[in-house]
Amino acid sequence: METQSRVNIILGPPGTGKTTTLLNIVDEAIESGTPPERIAYLAFTRKAAYEAQERAMARFGIDENRLPFFRTLHSLAFRQLGIQRDEVMTESHLRKLGRTLGVEFRGVYDDAVHMPIGDGLGDKCARVEALSRVRMCSIEQQYAISNEPDLTLHACQQFAEVSKRYKRENGLLDFTDMLERYDTELDVDICIFDEAQDLSSLQYKMAINLSKAASKIYIAGDDDQAIFGWAGADIRKFLSLKGNRIVLPQSYRTPSSIHNFSKSICSRIKTRYDKEWNPREERGNVEWVAHEEELDLSGGESWMLLSRSKFFLTRFKKICQQQGYAYKMFGASSTDTSETRAIISWEGMRKGKSISVSEAKNLIQFIPTKIKLPDLQSYTLKDFGFGNDAKQHNWMTMLRNIAPDEREYLRACLHNGEKFGDEPRITISTIHQVKGGEADNVALVTDMGGLSWKASATDEEIRVWYVAATRARKNLFLVRPRTLKFFDM
Repeated sequence: METQSRVNIILGPPGTGKTTTLLNIVDEAIESGTPPERIAYLAFTRKAAYEAQERAMARFGIDENRLPFFRTLHSLAFRQLGIQRDEVMTESHLRKLGRTLGVEFRGVYDDAVHMPIGDGLGDKCARVEALSRVRMCSIEQQYAISNEPDLTLHACQQFAEVSKRYKRENGLLDFTDMLERYDTELDVDICIFDEAQDLSSLQYKMAINLSKAASKIYIAGDDDQAIFGWAGADIRKFLSLKGNRIVLPQSYRTPSSIHNFSKSICSRIKTRYDKEWNPREERGNVEWVAHEEELDLSGGESWMLLSRSKFFLTRFKKICQQQGYAYKMFGASSTDTSETRAIISWEGMRKGKSISVSEAKNLIQFIPTKIKLPDLQSYTLKDFGFGNDAKQHNWMTMLRNIAPDEREYLRACLHNGEKFGDEPRITISTIHQVKGGEADNVALVTDMGGLSWKASATDEEIRVWYVAATRARKNLFLVRPRTLKFFDM
């Protein structure tokens, strides 16, 4: 992006209101007569783009049709190129392609980074191919830095060749194809790029092309939160941007103790923008705990239970189950299951309510008594063949096909006042998955997951821990490592 006064770089440390600042820019533009249709707000993730769109719609009282360019770069390319959904390469296509090549796809397709995440040979070949394209380098160059001992250059080259032919023969495009094909500037006055520290070389190229006509460009991000280099993000481009640099100075999330702790992490980053920002007035708390079982998850406050790798998440899952609290993990709630739906159905019928056909079919599998339901549109206790005395029996008595461990966990949840179907206040996650989120309390496993300090002392690795620490609004709990550690304090 060229060095002109029209280019503004907004650096937003954690909790400093970056999205609000960007929407204020949108507000001022609309107030001065710029139509919403001539403003582009482009974000790295769907979550960020959707949040900006929703907040703009509520703030300005307009519908989404008047915000056609509030989206991700991939979504923009998809829309502008007129691509149909059945033309998009999916996970099932990848698995079919893998069978053709005799390589296995074990993971899932990650919608955030648009590549498969898994340890199968197919996953690894696809990642090398995808990363070579978003980094705009050769397969050979990407393979050389891939650090996959069981992967050969020939396998990567073969995958790239066959994948290209497969897409051509089946009329398919992947998400990287969309970015490569998009070379048109947008007819807009203002172009905003959010989370720009996470953009790849290919995305920067697209951003340059589409923003050529804009009279004002705003590039927002925080280099200290750049943690997607493994997925192709090019922090060097963000750090080399030229323009009017603005640092948002006040955090509305981070209390002083956590601010000081996070600064000590930041100080290890070798290449970064030097920026000062202030915590909010509350002191907050940073506390070391010997074991995650010391954490008290009671009360109504929100929690994030975080680790560097998925391996350690089972430790947090165990304490949530032991203490009897609902949690969300990998996007799914622990209390949004067929068992909990059966409990809700049974307890509802005890109170005289009827349940649907699908609810009845789900309920039956947890009742040990053989039941043949009549062909009805809805069901009550009577339709199940139970007498009035069934009303006296709660789900613990009747739903005996629920596994004992699950039964005890759900019983403890209800005892603690958890409401099945509500959004859990506890999130169990890797650090990468919660970037952009926040909670009252954050507990962080500080084990390195088998990585040595020397191997993990890169700028990006340090930033990962910085992102984790700055998710906390009140309390940060650091679980002492059992193996190799990151923090030496």
